[in-house]
Amino acid sequence: MAKGRLRLEDVPSWEEVLRLWDFVLDRFIGAGEEAEKVRRELLREGFRPIYGLREVCFFGLLFFTGCRVSELLAIRKKDVNLLKKVILIRQLKKRKGEELVREVLLPPPVEEYVREYVLREVKGEELPLFEFTRQRAWQLVRELTEKVLDRPLHPHVFRHAFAIRLLKTISNLEYVRRLLGHKDYDTLKHYLDFTIEDMKEELLSKTFGETAKQK
Repeated sequence: MAKGRLRLEDVPSWEEVLRLWDFVLDRFIGAGEEAEKVRRELLREGFRPIYGLREVCFFGLLFFTGCRVSELLAIRKKDVNLLKKVILIRQLKKRKGEELVREVLLPPPVEEYVREYVLREVKGEELPLFEFTRQRAWQLVRELTEKVLDRPLHPHVFRHAFAIRLLKTISNLEYVRRLLGHKDYDTLKHYLDFTIEDMKEELLSKTFGETAKQK
């Protein structure tokens, strides 16, 4: 995360994240050979964006895990535990020469898509789930956010959006820290400042009732 205070305009609201997810699902044409034929035909006709199973899984994990895009692109088939419904995330920043790993939950909104994708389309255990570059990932996100939100966003802002969502709904800071893969609480302080500012009106209203509204 860039140093300094997060800016509200740089981070999508959770409502915007859900709007993006709904749009992705609306443009999902399914999986399999017939779906791929439809996809190619629609693209030839200039109808885009159109999403296959791979893109749906990519966006779902980006929106609902808080992972860095580099971490998503490093996920291999063997890292996805469908039975436990968790994904092993390999943190690319190494400390003391050791690779750091953590588990994140397989998010319910994307669980069935990931299950089908892993079993149907990712053939080898060592193969990455998403065989495209960081540049391609950025292009996918830019195309989607310009289409739906009328502004291009970088993939990393969804990590911020997820962190803020967690802090608004979960009181256990240690759980949030471990889920996001931060080594300490310094970064969480930025998110806490952000959530307090974002929730100021709601906090005042619930705490002081009509007295706050009159001021």
